[in-house]
Amino acid sequence: MKPWNITIDEKPYQIKMKGASLIINETEQRKLKQLLSHKEGMFKVYDVPLGSKTAKLYVNSWVGGVTLAMDGVDCATGAPYTVPILPKWAYLFMILHCFYFTGGVIGALFAIAGMSMTISISCCSRFSLLTRIFLNIAVVVMFFLMLLGIALSISS
Repeated sequence: MKPWNITIDEKPYQIKMKGASLIINETEQRKLKQLLSHKEGMFKVYDVPLGSKTAKLYVNSWVGGVTLAMDGVDCATGAPYTVPILPKWAYLFMILHCFYFTGGVIGALFAIAGMSMTISISCCSRFSLLTRIFLNIAVVVMFFLMLLGIALSISS
């Protein structure tokens, strides 16, 4: 993972993730479980004190995303950062993916992958609402057809 480089009060900081720890300026290691944390939507948020400020490390265990933000700005991109919130309609697609569990181990893998994709697509604010809904429908249909194809090839 690429390190975050930020400057606070004219002092540079390089922050890297290493397992369940943050390495700050190659000299200081802070374990995530020792940092103050809380839940915000589907993210676990860790407060990371740096100089006179506190950065927030957003960790999403479902999708595996990690973002470091300070003062509402993503430290990696410099763009404004707001916590993505899973829309209520996305739960419908997640329920549809749950039906794949009836397909055994392969179905369970498809269900987990489908739910992860639904979360990623539904929270992506770069796409319009209609695009996100269409992409979720396409994922459900694609996984259904793939599972059906596997089932038919196994049964023949």
